[in-house]
Amino acid sequence: MTESLQTLARALADAWNDVTTAPLPPQADAPSSRADAYIVQDRMAELIVDSPAGWKVGATVPAVQRLEGHDGPIPGRLFASRLFEQPARVPARLFPGANVECEFAFRANRDLPYGEMPFTASGIVDAIDLHLAVELTGSRFTADTGGRQPGSFDTIADNGNGAGFVFGPAIRNWQGIAFETLAITPRIDNGPAIKAYQGEYRRDPVAVMAETLNDLAARGFVLSSGDYLSTGSLTEPTPIRQGQTLMADFASIGTMQVELV
Repeated sequence: MTESLQTLARALADAWNDVTTAPLPPQADAPSSRADAYIVQDRMAELIVDSPAGWKVGATVPAVQRLEGHDGPIPGRLFASRLFEQPARVPARLFPGANVECEFAFRANRDLPYGEMPFTASGIVDAIDLHLAVELTGSRFTADTGGRQPGSFDTIADNGNGAGFVFGPAIRNWQGIAFETLAITPRIDNGPAIKAYQGEYRRDPVAVMAETLNDLAARGFVLSSGDYLSTGSLTEPTPIRQGQTLMADFASIGTMQVELV
């Protein structure tokens, strides 16, 4: 690990622990590959004062990757102190400048060991429980620093822009849900409905989970019983601020409520 990547990992971990920001490094000191970005993310996780609780992944659909300018999926970790249960009253001080995104997530009901690789959607169905989720996203990088805009490798290094999650209760007998067409209607307070992704911007979340499990295993990580994995945004990232409440209706399967306090 180069000195510049070590410095970046420590700065990002400090920003997470202290709920502050860190300057975006100039291009010469930034991760120049996915391998570099994963090294920074892994070291950042080691330095964060918290317990791991699973993973999240963004930009899982080619159309979203094109829209956001990423070269592939953007993974990150979940940490126990930044997870909340629905209906959630979330401390705004932990999530300055946050956006909210509605997602489908799964929780492992048993260990998913290396011996089951390659993971497939059909092979993991009985090992996972469905949860509705809301992600709180946010970058640790200070705006207008580094003389450039953050790219995919910066975002991966910064824990995939992951900040916090709210999870609903487990949904049983979920296998017949039409995930790719399920209507989702989120609003902040009494504002207009937030745009929900449709068509080429949606994928089967179980397939996303299997794909992500294989990618994680290639990096040396597997899911243990009780770990979550959230499978990417279903709605346009939308700012939420202290005093505001997100209400999200997932058609016939449930609702989510997140209030920043």
